[in-house]
Amino acid sequence: MKHTILTLCFLTFFGSLFAQNKGQDFLSLTIGGGYHAINYKLDGYGDKTNGFGFAAKLGYEHFFSSEAGISTGVMTGCFKTSTTLNYLQTIDKAVDEDNNIYTHRTYFNSLKESQKQTMLIIPAEFVYRFSLSSKIELWLSGGLFGGFTLKSDFKTEKGNLETRRFYYEQNLEVYGDYPMHGLYTENSFSAQNSLKPVLGGIFEPNFLVRLTEKVDLKCGFYFLYSFTAQNKQDSENLYDPESKNYNGFFNSHLTDKTHPMLTGFLLGANYSF
Repeated sequence: MKHTILTLCFLTFFGSLFAQNKGQDFLSLTIGGGYHAINYKLDGYGDKTNGFGFAAKLGYEHFFSSEAGISTGVMTGCFKTSTTLNYLQTIDKAVDEDNNIYTHRTYFNSLKESQKQTMLIIPAEFVYRFSLSSKIELWLSGGLFGGFTLKSDFKTEKGNLETRRFYYEQNLEVYGDYPMHGLYTENSFSAQNSLKPVLGGIFEPNFLVRLTEKVDLKCGFYFLYSFTAQNKQDSENLYDPESKNYNGFFNSHLTDKTHPMLTGFLLGANYSF
């Protein structure tokens, strides 16, 4: 909540600047994509693969001098990452049907979990522009952004998890296909992730090519990184054998702090008014 409040305060400050200064205004619409990652550590639990994602931005720039201005807008970005888990989860002091104490073991055998996410991004940036020629300008924008998850889900695609019982006194591990005794193999899970808003930094270098008096071709790059963690760092196990509930990697205690990062290319049009 405090990150959301800070973002709104920052945008309010920008809004006051818009109201106090009369200058040149621009609207832009750009689309593109690039390398979209969610940074986190696995700590030896498996391997992570990041993917490419798409982005779109509706931007608004207000220049209160010939070179300096401020910018805001709305941007969306999608992410896709996957984690392949090779991990042994243990739960001590479980009790079986005959009141014998054992350790419940869940083996994650190359279980691949894919995570998909769509984020709404609200940037607040300072802009500096200068001419490279009579028809080409370079705009450098940088500032902060607030990121709000619109949708985030996960599903398992390959591998499996297997439940077993280990009895210390007998030094015996029991396994097999006996669901009535909590011994089974599963491989298909899907659910939603529960994530927090984030606050991060944004940098955008853009080239504008004059097409008409009011319309420019806009192309450039974007770099975003969240300073705050997106996941809630729950203390839950990855898998609950009693409820047969697979919580997902982001919703378990296995996940370190997750930080979304976007870098890519956008192309579109700029309109002055």
